[in-house]
Amino acid sequence: MYRFTEVRVLSTVMMMKTLLFFMICLIKGHMGDAADTVTGITGGSVIINCVYSHENVKTRENAKSFCKMLDSECTTVTEVKNDLWIPEERFSMIDDKSLGLVNVLIRNLTVNDSGTYRCKADSTWFQEVKFNVEQESCCVTSEEQTAYILGTAVIHCKYPEKYKDHPKHLYKVENGSLVSLIHIFGGSDTNERFSLNDNEQKHVLTATIANVSRRDDGVYFCGTGNTPHAFLFKEIQLHVSGDKGKARTDASVQSDLYIIILVVMCLILLLAGGLTLLLLNQRCKKTHGSGSSHQGNMREGDDEGVSSPHYEVVSDSGNTPLRPSAQKPISLNTVYDTARLPTNPSDSDFYTLAEQPQNMTCL
Repeated sequence: MYRFTEVRVLSTVMMMKTLLFFMICLIKGHMGDAADTVTGITGGSVIINCVYSHENVKTRENAKSFCKMLDSECTTVTEVKNDLWIPEERFSMIDDKSLGLVNVLIRNLTVNDSGTYRCKADSTWFQEVKFNVEQESCCVTSEEQTAYILGTAVIHCKYPEKYKDHPKHLYKVENGSLVSLIHIFGGSDTNERFSLNDNEQKHVLTATIANVSRRDDGVYFCGTGNTPHAFLFKEIQLHVSGDKGKARTDASVQSDLYIIILVVMCLILLLAGGLTLLLLNQRCKKTHGSGSSHQGNMREGDDEGVSSPHYEVVSDSGNTPLRPSAQKPISLNTVYDTARLPTNPSDSDFYTLAEQPQNMTCL
């Protein structure tokens, strides 16, 4: 499919070049040595064609150049290069020796580009062009667009009113040269995946590329084929990306990732808060347990201190102590006094137990 389209495009280009060559020769025959007049607008681009005799071996092999007349001298602005379109340069030219045709491309035109130019072979000029650049603000002259694989790219090109009756072209930069993909003489037309529609009332040319592929990535021009020169009123850098569905999927995945990150952060915060509360609770229990243990130790010591002594009951009649058959349990927080009236104050024993302090609790 692509191979067939490529062959068809190349055949169309060769036919157009041949037709252009004969038309130029015909025009040159009627004009003689008269200078061509070319008009452009600010911000646009123009292709200037200079024809020479390809049968003249010397002229064909001589180095070509393009110069601008300043007073009586012609200052070179560009020489033959491998590519007609070079992104970083406004002036570029190529030499088609098979047709005896020099193509000069001038991009991003300014008023200062107006003047008289000559195409030269070594030091001999063979064609003169009077170039006039007019101030025009109707049109956006360059932009970048993104298209998706298997999608449709739509390019809108506004042009000056004076070009409404001119044939319109959609060009693409192929191997450094401009190739006409499709052209119309008003109305609309479709060629394979490419279509053009000319709205002459609004002065808008709409180009459509269907079933976009990676091969469609590149630089395009909307222009008019005003033989023997061509005016380009818009330059488009088309970037081809992955299919639109995939782009939407990537955006959805990214959105889901943000949600997951947010949920994880919330869980981390909740976990941190829970751990903080747990540590505070453990610390409180530890403090409470230490106080309870100390209090328990005191209680055990007190109990031993209270229960361990043997109380003797002194009788009135003699010095022999009488042991009770069983001891009465002793409780905390109680003061016990066990005494018998002694016969002698010196023989009396007095016992007193102190009251335990109250328990302390952890707030």
